[in-house]
Amino acid sequence: MNKNKIEHYLLVIVCLLLSTFLILLTSQSLGLSGGSDSYGHYLIAKNTWNHPSLFLDQWGKPLYNLIASPFAQFGLNGVICLNILCLIISGLLVYEITHKLNLKFAFLGFLLTVLSPVFLDNTISSLTEPLCALLVILTVYLFVFGKYTLTAVLAGFLPYSRSEGFIVLAIVAISLIIIKKQYKLIPHLFAGSLFLNTLGWIIDGDPFWVITQNPYINFEISGVNICGNGGLFHYIYAGHYTFGFFICIIILLTVCYFLGELILVIKSVNHNMLLIVMIFLAYFGAHVFIWWKGMMGSCGYVRVMIVIAPIVSLIVVYGMKRLNDLATTITPKYGKAMTKTLILLLIINAIYTPYRYYGYRYPLAISEEQEQYQKLLDWYNNQDFENRTKIYLYPYFSIIADIDPYNQKEHLDFWASSLQYTKKGDILIWDSHFGPNESGTPLANLESNKSWNKIHKIIPKQTILTMNNRAFEIHVFEKVD
Repeated sequence: MNKNKIEHYLLVIVCLLLSTFLILLTSQSLGLSGGSDSYGHYLIAKNTWNHPSLFLDQWGKPLYNLIASPFAQFGLNGVICLNILCLIISGLLVYEITHKLNLKFAFLGFLLTVLSPVFLDNTISSLTEPLCALLVILTVYLFVFGKYTLTAVLAGFLPYSRSEGFIVLAIVAISLIIIKKQYKLIPHLFAGSLFLNTLGWIIDGDPFWVITQNPYINFEISGVNICGNGGLFHYIYAGHYTFGFFICIIILLTVCYFLGELILVIKSVNHNMLLIVMIFLAYFGAHVFIWWKGMMGSCGYVRVMIVIAPIVSLIVVYGMKRLNDLATTITPKYGKAMTKTLILLLIINAIYTPYRYYGYRYPLAISEEQEQYQKLLDWYNNQDFENRTKIYLYPYFSIIADIDPYNQKEHLDFWASSLQYTKKGDILIWDSHFGPNESGTPLANLESNKSWNKIHKIIPKQTILTMNNRAFEIHVFEKVD
């Protein structure tokens, strides 16, 4: 049996084992990774069939809403299955790209992708990052295999899987237009935005839908900053979790080597690797900058690095190829042995790093905040609120209380501006997570407003810290005037 067949059998075995492992963990987990964002994205995707306008929701992301929609009809387990597919297919694409680039260590690239700590750890979720990671590595795959028209079209749709897709789109545009001289593909790069903006214009009546409906642009324009900002080295310090400490060292050395090579011998630099390294630097650098400056509604979540986890695997494999070439040139006798030892260490690291986190995080439990909402549900089910409008933002409550959050007779999102549309008998649920932040309504404002009567509250005996280090509480009000 030749080496390729053995690798293919190993690929199948790893895919089956990993899928089984994640399905078992899902069956044992009551919660999801990603907190409220996971439940929010799930609710949008699930309700697209009853409320078709949700397909264009820019917080949920149109491309995610479309692709996740059929999976979401099978419940949360359906979208988790989508994420498992995104993880495995991303790994297989890295494997194919590595072969195409003649980097030798294709199976290593596959393993590093499917066992990437940040990717694997957020697979049991309904986040948009896993799908975006798949679409980004698929874009790179198409570029490497010379399918430039498809590359341009797919890149044009990336911003509608996650807003950071604009960053990847810009890098792909530079690679296709400036480096590859594919000037005829300029219209293709804008096809996604033009198509979706036209739909948004027709449906919402907004001619600048792409810009005006983007929540992160709106955050920046409004000047509202609900998460503050963080240190310049926040994402670097988080490297042990996102990719693994050992991997981060190799990334640093490989990128430095590649940039040195680019400066010294620019004409002989591999354009495919140039695209890959530019995507990594631009994406990572953009998140470092916007969290440091507190821009675009960034909350410094490290899970955003899922999107470039497959890209990181390619960079590491490239670094191993260069190291192997250098080692065998300097010391032919021991060079290969040194490379094999390093690869073994990488595999052990790849297996151990996720295991370390799975040891204390899994099976996933619901959060302390969600536990308080479970207590609220016990009270809520004993009330006669079925025909009343409920006003709140916490998406988890929509799931456990079986409320359609997009039926405005049943539910209104709790924004400060929503209160003017409330009527006598409406029920408002304020919590410390969303109330003083996204909802823009301090508790004192409601308590001092005679139109609202407090009818219930949940204050944990032990303090639970939520966003901006506030103590988490839930207060329920009824509109009386």
